[in-house]
Amino acid sequence: MAHLSRTVTIAAVTIFLLGASGNAPGQGRGVLSPEVTADRRITFRLQAPNAKSVQVLGDFTAKTHDLTRDDKGVWSYTSEPLKPGSYQYWFVMDGLTMPDPVNTYVRPASGVYKSQVDIPGEGAEWMAFRDVPHGTLHEHWYVNKDNGTARRVVVYTPPGYGAGTRSYPVVYLLHGADDFERGWTQTGRANWIMDNLLADGKARPALIVMPFGHEVSGSTGKLSEVRALQASLGVDPAARGGRGPGGTSFMERDLLGNVIPLVEKEYRVVKDANHRAIIGYSMGGMQASTIGLNHPEVFAHVAAMSGNAREAALTKALADPEKTNQDFKLIWLGCGTDDTAVNGGRALDKVLTGKGVRHEWVESPGYRHDYQIWRIYLRDLFPKLFRD
Repeated sequence: MAHLSRTVTIAAVTIFLLGASGNAPGQGRGVLSPEVTADRRITFRLQAPNAKSVQVLGDFTAKTHDLTRDDKGVWSYTSEPLKPGSYQYWFVMDGLTMPDPVNTYVRPASGVYKSQVDIPGEGAEWMAFRDVPHGTLHEHWYVNKDNGTARRVVVYTPPGYGAGTRSYPVVYLLHGADDFERGWTQTGRANWIMDNLLADGKARPALIVMPFGHEVSGSTGKLSEVRALQASLGVDPAARGGRGPGGTSFMERDLLGNVIPLVEKEYRVVKDANHRAIIGYSMGGMQASTIGLNHPEVFAHVAAMSGNAREAALTKALADPEKTNQDFKLIWLGCGTDDTAVNGGRALDKVLTGKGVRHEWVESPGYRHDYQIWRIYLRDLFPKLFRD
């Protein structure tokens, strides 16, 4: 299987955007937005003198907040004091949803385009960049011959991997429906979470493999290139129902047929179920629990955040609970109580409990469907993996 690879070394880079006269960051672009104050409030601003209304939404709040306009046409809103952490937000201006146009700290993905803002401080050290040994992120491109698409997988190798000879366990980490393969590092901070756990002696070193979970990109600007590659490979999307196979079944074939063989060819990894884990959130949680629990020969650790397999998809695992309990070292489910996916998690927990399948079910009060809880879950899950 032909593929190209590129290595990206993790580094701490701080960029200050200054106006020609040495103004504060952002002032050369009209307004400063966002602005984090010493008491951990965020002020959001948008220069839009002709707008009729502007609102801000994000994972820093459960509400939609109206911005107010000053006499210079600058709209603004200041939040309540927030916990240290990393937040996503976006504006709605006269019905147009948009990222903050003066904040270059953004999160593009397959189906979303959001701005980001960090509030450093006590309580967020576990996911912050710290002066500890850091792993490396690698990018690999490959072709999925099933639907004729170019696909990228991001691989994290732990500190010391390049200088050693040992083999490592692997975590296959899946993303949600609007996300893509960079989501777990550009927003989820999976690499820094693992770096910090390793530095604190709380987790076992492992590779983290983050594949693309969709059949094709949701970015419309890439679709012409997608179709051109498919044509060059003799794949006719129309003959396959337009988009071809998708969802969990497509992810299962791509993961087992392309991603895992690539990883096991290119990296020093332990090639057995006890040293493989599969974890995901939302769509990726459904994929992880469905694929993982149906393949005990491949994975012995399965975790799903805010998304779960349906009972009908788990006939193999549920048919012989005693064997399932022997096969899996960890089956873990978690969801926030304010997440619309919580009832699905409760339902699967009830099914597994009724069948006598050993598992963990975590409900997190007050959390919604966002990275605020998924980062915490990842921090708590890494130490549970590969214990023996």
